[in-house]
Amino acid sequence: MKLAIVELHDVSPYYRVEFLSALELLEDVELNRFSLLVVPYFWEYAPLRGDGNFLNLIKNLGAELVLHGYTHKGKKRLQDLLWTDGEGEFGGLDLIETYERVRSGLELMEYLGLKTTIFVPPAWIGNPYLEDVLYSLGFEGVAYRWHIKDLGNEKSISSPVLSFSSRNLLSWLSLKALPSMQRLYKDHQVLRLALHMTDFRDERKVRLWKEILSNIKKERRLISYGELLSKSGLAPSFKGFQPAGGLV
Repeated sequence: MKLAIVELHDVSPYYRVEFLSALELLEDVELNRFSLLVVPYFWEYAPLRGDGNFLNLIKNLGAELVLHGYTHKGKKRLQDLLWTDGEGEFGGLDLIETYERVRSGLELMEYLGLKTTIFVPPAWIGNPYLEDVLYSLGFEGVAYRWHIKDLGNEKSISSPVLSFSSRNLLSWLSLKALPSMQRLYKDHQVLRLALHMTDFRDERKVRLWKEILSNIKKERRLISYGELLSKSGLAPSFKGFQPAGGLV
């Protein structure tokens, strides 16, 4: 059976209301297996450690936790404009900057009692140093826009992402395009569904996600990143494994 990872992006006290709406949606479609992409210090003014109630909520959900950068705030770069507007935190960073960002995020997570071995860079944008830094800090995997990298065996799993844009005209276009993208990716062994907190400010996106998630539950088995990369689980038997390519 084909597989799917459902993930909530930009989990932070900054998006408390939107996060609660996301949980309501998942409850409505009876979906209880999902991953939380946590930003410990969102845009440098919404620290996770500053909201004990929100922190306890995350812990009590029992969901897989994924480190999603440190601040999510990045440099505005011309080559990234198609994907993001200043949110690709790791785009253009050097080795020291990359190490400091990842280490800061990981240390804060661990201090708060949040365990993670998976990393997803904001906007799925990495740099030439990111994978070496992650491996040195004990991470097992990193996920980009088109594939998931197993850092232990240097292989990649083809896995496209379904996601809405939140940027003006692109947001409207993504509303039109997402159902078509779901059909386009239907033959992929592993599909990821990236629900961003800003999606829950738009009722049209919420309705579409409800429809898509309901269908995905019937068509695919829901899994976590950890299960996918487990050495004793699914990973060794995947036909989707391919030699690792460059960053996307």
